[in-house]
Amino acid sequence: MSESLKKKTGTALIWSFIDKGGQQVIQVLAVYILARILLPEDFGVVAYLALFSAIANMLQESGFSSALIRKQNVSEAEYNTVFYFNVSISFVVYILFYFGVPWGINTFAKAPDPILTDLSRFIFISFIFNAFAIVQNIHLQKKLAFRKNTQITVIAGCIAAAVAIYMAKMGYGAWSLAAQLVMQSFVRTVLLWVFIKWKPALQFSWTHLKSMLPYSSKLLFSGILGQVSTNIFSLIIGDRFSIHQAGIYSKANQFNMIPQSVITDGIKSVAYPILSTVEEEERQGRVFRKIIRITAFIAFPVAAMMIVMAKPIILILLTHKFAESIPILQILSIGGVAYPFFVLVGVLMQRLGKSGQLMKVETTKNALLLLSALVSVRFGVLGIVWGITIVQFLSFFWGYYTVEKQFPYKLKEVLSDIVPYIAISIVAFVPVYFLERVIVFDPVHLFTITIPSVLSLPVNVTSYMVLLVVQSISGIGLYLLITKMLGSKILDDCIGFFKGKGLN
Repeated sequence: MSESLKKKTGTALIWSFIDKGGQQVIQVLAVYILARILLPEDFGVVAYLALFSAIANMLQESGFSSALIRKQNVSEAEYNTVFYFNVSISFVVYILFYFGVPWGINTFAKAPDPILTDLSRFIFISFIFNAFAIVQNIHLQKKLAFRKNTQITVIAGCIAAAVAIYMAKMGYGAWSLAAQLVMQSFVRTVLLWVFIKWKPALQFSWTHLKSMLPYSSKLLFSGILGQVSTNIFSLIIGDRFSIHQAGIYSKANQFNMIPQSVITDGIKSVAYPILSTVEEEERQGRVFRKIIRITAFIAFPVAAMMIVMAKPIILILLTHKFAESIPILQILSIGGVAYPFFVLVGVLMQRLGKSGQLMKVETTKNALLLLSALVSVRFGVLGIVWGITIVQFLSFFWGYYTVEKQFPYKLKEVLSDIVPYIAISIVAFVPVYFLERVIVFDPVHLFTITIPSVLSLPVNVTSYMVLLVVQSISGIGLYLLITKMLGSKILDDCIGFFKGKGLN
C-alpha cells in the first residue's frame, strides 16, 4: 500500500471517528434536554415504529451502495442507474408503508395508540429524502472524504435537534422526535446536493442493474434481517408489555449503542474501502488482524465503563424518569461488546464477495434472536435483554467460524488477540465500581426515587457528575497503565493506524 494511500486512510479514519462521535454528542445533548420535557411513552412511540423505518430504508437502498463501493471502476451510467432505481423504489415503498403499516398496527397490536398511524406516515417521509442522497454518499465513501461528511452530518444534526427541542417545549410530544428524524434526513440530503458536485444525468441501464443484482440482493436481504434483529425488540416490548416499557428499553439500547456504534462505524467505514484495495490474502489477514486488535483495545474498556457507570449516566442524562433503564443498560453493554466484532465479520465477508454467506449468518442471527424473544419474553423485559446478550456472542462466534476457512486469520487467533483486553478491562474497572460508595452522597436529602421492584436511589446530580468524571479518569488511567506495564504495543499501533501507518 502506497504511503499516500496510508496517509489518506489515517486522515479518513480520524474524520470518520469525529463524524460518528459528533453525531452521538449532538444526539446525547438533544436527549439530555428532551428527556426533561418528554415522557418515556413519547420515546416509546417512536421506538415502536423504528423497525418499519429501518426496513423501508433498506428496501429503497437495495444493497446497490455496497456494490458500487466495492467495485473498482464505476461508470456514470451505473451511478445514474442506481440513483433512479433507488428514488423510484423509495416512492413505491412509501406508498406501501403508508397504507400497510397503519393497517398492520391496528389489526395486530393489542392496544394500538391512535397517534401511531399519523406519526408513522410522517416519519416514513425521511426515507424518500434519503434516497435522493444515496449516490452522493457513495462518492464520499469511495473518496474517503470523511471530513466533508462530518461537516454535513454535524450541521444536519444540530438543525434537527434544535427543531425537536423547540417542538417539545411547545408541547408536541412524540411529534418532536419524529420531526427530528425527518429534518435530519432532509437537511443532510440538501447539503449533500450542495457540496457534492455529482448530479444525475438521463441514463438508465437494466444491464448494469442486473449485473449488480446477485450481490446486492443477498446483501439487501441480510441487511433487512440485521435491521429486524436490531429494532424488533422495541416492537415486542411495546406490544407485549407497554409503550412506557418500550421507551425505557429504547433509551437503554440507545446509550448502549452510542459508544459501540462510534467504534464500529468509525472503523468499518474505513476498513471496507481499505480491505478492498489490498489484493494479497496474507496482507489482508495482517490488516484485518490489526483492525480487530485496535477494536478490542477500545471496545472492551468502553463496555466496562458503560456497565460500571450506567447509574450516573442514566440519572444525569435522562433523570429519574428513566431509572428503570439502568439494569437494562448494564446487561446490554455486556452483549454490546460483541457487536463491533460481528459487524467486522460482515465487512470481511463483503470484501471476500461472500454476500450469500453473510445472508446465511444474518439469517441465523435473526432466527436466534426471534427464538430468544419467544423463550425469554415470559421472564419480562430483563429476560428479553439477557436473551439478546447471549445471541450477540453466539452470532459473532458462528459468523467468524463460517468465514475463517477462506481467510488466513483464524478464530483461535482472534480470541488470543482479544482475551487480554477483556482481562485488563475487568481488572481496571472492577475497583472503580466501588467509588460510588465514597463519592455519592445526599447531605440535604433532596428526594428519593422509588422504582417499584427495581431501584431505590438517592439522587444528587452533582455527586453523580463527580462520580462519572472520577470513574472515567480512574478506569481509563488504570487500563492504560496496566496495558503499558505489560509491554503491549497496541497504543503505538493505534497512533500509527490513525496516522495511516502500520497497515502492513
